[in-house]
Amino acid sequence: MRNLVLILLLVLSQTAMAEPTPYQIDLNKGSVNLVPFLEYNIGNDDPLETPPIEGWSTLSEDFIKFGYDDRVHWFRFGLQNINPNPTSLYIELDNALLDNVTVYTLHNGKVRSVQNLGDNYSFVLRPVLQETFIIPISLLTDESLEFYIAVQSQGTVNFPLTLWQKESFQQQENYDRLLAGLFIGIISAAVFAYLIVFIFSQSKNALLDAALMMSLLMITLTMNGYAFHYIWPEYPLMQQHAVYLFSCIAMACSALLARNYIHSVQAGHPLTVSFIGIAIGAVVILPLTLYVSYQWGLYLVMVAAITLCCFHIYSGFWLWKQGVHEDQDLNLGVAVLLAAMLFIAVNSFTDANLPFTNLDLLQLAMLVLVTILSVSMIKKRMEKDHETPFTLAYEDFEQSDDLQTQLAEQNLELQLTLRELEDRNNELEKINTLDALSGIHNRRHFDKRIQAEIRRSRRELTPLSLIMFDIDHFKAVNDKFGHVAGDEVIRTVAHTGEEQLNRSSDEIFRYGGEEFAMLLPNTDIAGAEVLAEKVRKNIEEAQIATSSGTVKCTVSLGVACTQKEHKLTPEQFVELSDKALYAAKNNGRNCVVVHKIED
Repeated sequence: MRNLVLILLLVLSQTAMAEPTPYQIDLNKGSVNLVPFLEYNIGNDDPLETPPIEGWSTLSEDFIKFGYDDRVHWFRFGLQNINPNPTSLYIELDNALLDNVTVYTLHNGKVRSVQNLGDNYSFVLRPVLQETFIIPISLLTDESLEFYIAVQSQGTVNFPLTLWQKESFQQQENYDRLLAGLFIGIISAAVFAYLIVFIFSQSKNALLDAALMMSLLMITLTMNGYAFHYIWPEYPLMQQHAVYLFSCIAMACSALLARNYIHSVQAGHPLTVSFIGIAIGAVVILPLTLYVSYQWGLYLVMVAAITLCCFHIYSGFWLWKQGVHEDQDLNLGVAVLLAAMLFIAVNSFTDANLPFTNLDLLQLAMLVLVTILSVSMIKKRMEKDHETPFTLAYEDFEQSDDLQTQLAEQNLELQLTLRELEDRNNELEKINTLDALSGIHNRRHFDKRIQAEIRRSRRELTPLSLIMFDIDHFKAVNDKFGHVAGDEVIRTVAHTGEEQLNRSSDEIFRYGGEEFAMLLPNTDIAGAEVLAEKVRKNIEEAQIATSSGTVKCTVSLGVACTQKEHKLTPEQFVELSDKALYAAKNNGRNCVVVHKIED
């Protein structure tokens, strides 16, 4: 069969009408687009069959673009070296996913060489170990060569055809490898970061993020030929199906990530079932691609990917309506991928000439996705660094609704307990300040109050009066009526005295035994004397009913008052009032005596 092809090529080379105008090589140009100088034709289904004799045409565009067409596409052109020296050049077909490329080189009507390239052949069989298809050529001075190139591929037959000087090609290759290295480094760093997060936190989402990023990276490495060059050079079948494999893995990871996040917001939502279905569908699509054509396999993958992206965008809007405005990084990144896939679909399935390749679109979308996810991860890390230990403990329990309820209940119980303790403390404090028998304040509280009131009197420059009084002949009451009756007398005297106080600031105390005290803030000596007389009279008139009969009693009262110019201690102040009390007893009891302090 190949001999027949060579014979027909010889016939074609002898036909003047079939010979294209050769391009005269200009060494001042580092690279030249050969598309304007070539003719094309459509052959049969086998690149090793004879090329067409008639029907050769020129292309109207500067780029070879036939889309998905598995027929054999023939291209022919001529090169002429008009330079004084021999020259060596490269012809490049810049599409790493072409299945079969057969190059026939003719000189003076004779076939000089035949080269078989393409993904159907092992990578190491290429004449130049390069990701794209490179055809090395050499021309002597004034030598002309003709080239017939047969291309057949189940993928897109889209590629630029360029003539390179070796030095210029190497410079461009170094630049391309630098950009590719930067891209691979950025994506690999993101994958490594997510793996570190998974190792230390055991987060399944971090592992899925790493798998998603790695799958997208492998897709780009397959499309640009680096995977075939460095990872599986001996496995052409892997090169032909790698895009399907890693696309399905990426879709499954993305769907599971979305499912996990929606489940954390609202368990059992129909979207979780939808994303699980998409993940299962991505796994099912993979073996189907082995039994359908490359084009139909690509249709299946593209439809599934676009469906997944649409569900991502819908879930993003749903989460936003639910009030979840944070953690939308995955949905935003997938929206960018959706836009890239739509452009890829336009570029692959239509005649539109976009200014960028499918690989450029995918790499740009991946960089945006990695940027969004990385910024989100850094933001979450910074927020965790500023959280309190209580918030960190809360996150350790996965922020579940049950934990929120439990914490709220415990907080309420704690508040109730604290309030109950506070009430009991207040009750105990009150009990400690009250006299158990009389129900009025006790001596301990009196000692605190008199010291505080003396200080306030000095600070506010107001008078402070003190009334000390006790029950006359109380021992005789106990002896005649008994101690029970005596206790009732004490209670009645205390309550009667308390009833005469009209201000909340005035207080009565049981000083000890049958002795009582009254503190009267902001009350001068005259006001205190009036109150003391009122207390004496009401107690004298009281009829005290006891189990032993009705008892009457009287009290003797001593009054003292400290003014702003006096600097008395609590003990001195009590002593002055006591002196007045003793004076009242010496005056016959049942009377009021006022002790006037000399200036």
